[in-house]
Amino acid sequence: MISLEYVWIRNYETPRTIAVHQHSCFEFIYYLKGSGKGFYADTDYSYEAGTFVLLRPNTQHGETHETLTSMISIGFQVQNFFEEPQNCVLKSENSVFFDTVQNIRHEFKNKLPFYKQKIEILLELLLTEILRATSGSEPEKKNSLDYTISYIKEYFMANLDLHQLAKSAGYCDDQFRVLFRKKTGSSPKNFILDLRLNAAKKMLADTENELSDIAVKCGYEYYSQFSLFFKKKT
Repeated sequence: MISLEYVWIRNYETPRTIAVHQHSCFEFIYYLKGSGKGFYADTDYSYEAGTFVLLRPNTQHGETHETLTSMISIGFQVQNFFEEPQNCVLKSENSVFFDTVQNIRHEFKNKLPFYKQKIEILLELLLTEILRATSGSEPEKKNSLDYTISYIKEYFMANLDLHQLAKSAGYCDDQFRVLFRKKTGSSPKNFILDLRLNAAKKMLADTENELSDIAVKCGYEYYSQFSLFFKKKT
């Protein structure tokens, strides 16, 4: 969760040196124009238009301008974010960074209803992009199988294509089956059939629906298909 502390747009008409200081919150700095040098903790950096700096609370930092500099500083608190942001400097041409900063400037300038909440949402997007840029480019598959399993649990009554499920999770068919069995103890097909069976048992016990209706709700177009399935399983 992000809690906004301040947004400050500064235009320095003459080059100057900003004294060493620190803040009790996170600070995000985006240089809109200009060039110069800065530092935080034990790290030195040079900046130009489009440079991003993310600073953790109580990080000593400062900068020296070499040309006229315009910058936006955003202070915020972070609680229970999915990963703790670290100090970093980015010089990226990723348009998401620029567009998000511009949206924050627009929201702060116009102060429309719920602008603070909108800025906090934009900061979450910005932090996510920064974490992605600093963590490498390999796709993250750690949770993709969990999402697929959750999807199957909600749509077991549909005509699910196992190849498409595997592709959506980021795996080939064979790898998907192996990992799925390792995760659930069952093959994808049997996992779906077990969900249908359990749903059928529950409806047979707790409802007065027609058997043909129960068959449809369990993913069978014809009652005869459902009957054969149920007899085979039970």
